[in-house]
Amino acid sequence: MDDISCTSLSTCQIAADGSAIRLVFEAANGQLASLTLPIRCIQQLLMTLPHAASKAIRAKHRDETLRLVFPLGDWKLEQAAGASELILTLNTTDGFEVAFSIGHDALAEMSRTARSSADAPLPEHPSLN
Repeated sequence: MDDISCTSLSTCQIAADGSAIRLVFEAANGQLASLTLPIRCIQQLLMTLPHAASKAIRAKHRDETLRLVFPLGDWKLEQAAGASELILTLNTTDGFEVAFSIGHDALAEMSRTARSSADAPLPEHPSLN
């Protein structure tokens, strides 16, 4: 197995047909290194990295309450085409974007939680954390 230690992400290139993404990194030795991944691998990384980053932050600071948090810049809620679910898209001011399919019951629960937060701390809700 090849192991490349990197210091920063240099560029991100998208295949013309949208089938893959090439990540170009600056390696610890100062040279550029690249990793080309098909979209399926990118989806797997997107599902894995936030959890892994939160675990790393907790380990680094020896504090189990820490987690990876992004400041919300903008959001959009829209009806999913041909489905009863909605699509909730969250954006940060620096360009990070993630979209979730959300049912009306979950949205109603989020609304109730937000309304009650004016008077009390937010309750823990396993389906919303």
